[in-house]
Amino acid sequence: MTPSEKDNLTGSISDRDAWDRTSGAATAGKSGAAIDKLKSSASDALGDLKDAAAAVSTDARGYAGGVAADAAGAFKEAVETNKTAGADAIANIAHSVKEAADGIEQKSPQVASIVRSAAEGVERISTDIRDRNVGELVDSVTKFAQRQPAAFFGIGILAGIVLTRFMRNSNS
Repeated sequence: MTPSEKDNLTGSISDRDAWDRTSGAATAGKSGAAIDKLKSSASDALGDLKDAAAAVSTDARGYAGGVAADAAGAFKEAVETNKTAGADAIANIAHSVKEAADGIEQKSPQVASIVRSAAEGVERISTDIRDRNVGELVDSVTKFAQRQPAAFFGIGILAGIVLTRFMRNSNS
C-alpha cells in the first residue's frame, strides 16, 4: 500500500469514526430525550391513576355511608313500629288484668286491689314504652339491670315463659 492510499484509508476511518461519534451522540441525545419523555408520561399516568383511585375511594365511602344511613333508618323505623305494637300488647294485657280484678272484686276485694295495682303498673310501663324512643328505653333497661340484676333476670325468665305460651297458643 502506498503512503497516499494509507492516508486515504486513515482519512476514511477518521471520517467514519467522526461520523459514528456524531451519529452516536445524536442517537444518545434522542434516546435521552425519549427516556425523559417516557419518565414524564409515566409520572403523569401515575398521578392520574392516584387521582382516579382517590375519586373512586371517596365515591365508595359516600355510597357505603348512604347505604348505612338508609339501613339504620329502616332499622329504626322497624324497631319503632315493633315498639308501638309491643306497647299496645302490654296495654291489652293490663286491660285484661283490670277486667279480671273487676271479676274477683266481690269475692276477694283485697286480691282485686292488688291485681288492679299491678295492672296499673303494667299500664304505666306500656305508656312509658310508647312515649320514649328506643335509645332511652335501652338506657333505662341497662340501668335497671345494673341496679337490680336478680329482678332483671327473673323478669327475663317470666317474659320468656309468657312469650312461649303466647306463641304456642297463637300457633294452635
